[in-house]
Amino acid sequence: MRHVPASQFPRLLGDWRVGGGSLAGRLAVAVEKAVHDGRLPLGVRLPAERLLADELGLARGTVAACYRILRAEQLIITRTGSGSTTSLPPRLRDRLSPWASDRGRAGRSGAALDLTRAEPAAPFDELLQAVHAAADALPALLHDTADGGGPSALHSAIADAHCAQGFATRGENLLLTSGADAALNLLSAAYLRQSSRVVLDSPTYPGALAAFRAAGARLVAQPLGPTGWDIPALDRALQAARPSLTYLIPDFHNPTGLLMGEEERGELRRRLRAHDTVVVFDETMRDLDLREPVSPPPRAVTRAGDRDVVHVGSLSKSLWPGLRVGWIRAHPDVIRRLAALPLAAALAPSPFDRLVATRLMEHREAILDRRRAQLRAQRDHLASRLSALPWCRFRTPQGGLSLWLELLDADSSRLAALAAARGLSLTPGFHFSPDGALDRYLRLPFTLPPEALDAAVDRLTEAHAALESTP
Repeated sequence: MRHVPASQFPRLLGDWRVGGGSLAGRLAVAVEKAVHDGRLPLGVRLPAERLLADELGLARGTVAACYRILRAEQLIITRTGSGSTTSLPPRLRDRLSPWASDRGRAGRSGAALDLTRAEPAAPFDELLQAVHAAADALPALLHDTADGGGPSALHSAIADAHCAQGFATRGENLLLTSGADAALNLLSAAYLRQSSRVVLDSPTYPGALAAFRAAGARLVAQPLGPTGWDIPALDRALQAARPSLTYLIPDFHNPTGLLMGEEERGELRRRLRAHDTVVVFDETMRDLDLREPVSPPPRAVTRAGDRDVVHVGSLSKSLWPGLRVGWIRAHPDVIRRLAALPLAAALAPSPFDRLVATRLMEHREAILDRRRAQLRAQRDHLASRLSALPWCRFRTPQGGLSLWLELLDADSSRLAALAAARGLSLTPGFHFSPDGALDRYLRLPFTLPPEALDAAVDRLTEAHAALESTP
């Protein structure tokens, strides 16, 4: 079982002594906040009362009283001989739906402003040309009786794009899927069994959470810090959990927009060698670099030819959300194994989608240049509006499609409910949490035009004002 050393608690809890009430009560509130916003993962063992009391300079009775408060709130579970572990109260567990994903959210229909979807606009002119060209080419494809199992023109186009970025790739390194979610479901079928452990960031992409939960996996959350990844802490999590699969988004992370730096990648590369786990790197957002000027993509975390590493990519964010084309990039032996699974054929893209994607890839750079400029302007506009609000804070993301908003005085579920009553659909932070935490966060996509973002911020502000007046 994972545990949190007493020496880490001063950093985790911050300045918890400020405020009214007893020391035990203030300490319990600080621990509760750390659990809810993901700083303190669920299912980890807390320090013994004596050790925590010594570290914080408290009487042991004060820590014991704090633990009693947390037990009463069902935020910790204490078992004889096993100590106290963090938990989620039953009233919050029901929020963890196995089908909750980035592409399906209850209550979304009919909303005047939908900020639950992070989807850029379609490249209309290039898309129309690609659809017409695909329609002309489709009859020949349908009459072709030759074996279509080898690399196609789309394989080559995707491989060439990776090579241009410095990632050596050939058609045999790619398995096409009907989107990134399909790739994650196929990998889950290949590598996970009931109760297999998966280590992953918190927050992370909800579609991955849905795929791993559907496979019956046990999710082990590794919290992201405000500035990125704590590689030594991730190393400890891998050592303790011994996961079958590890899922990371190092490039413009969804939903935070964080980018793993070269130094972090080097340290992660060294530490991964000690662990027997399949590592899945999600590259879906990698092309959405909003730095100016756009920088060369960071080096790969792992070496080419590693059979324990796979990469997942998609054209839905970079080219068009309606295009159901994604891929798994890995060693040819891994690709052959995955392609042999019965599920692979069911999760493959349709012939027409492949034709459209092949044509769109011819305009990839022009589409990306326009998309980055548009997203950069929309991101900066949203950030400018939000920076004037005293009840929230955020870091301007370096890339991706969304902004990760921390609420300083509110619960995101309550705020989202009040916003929905005002015609604004939002996604509370717990949807991005492997264990249902992150109550103080919202994901705000900046994929809508500035005037729509203005209206969204106005309604969000009205909802927060209503929250302040609600008992």
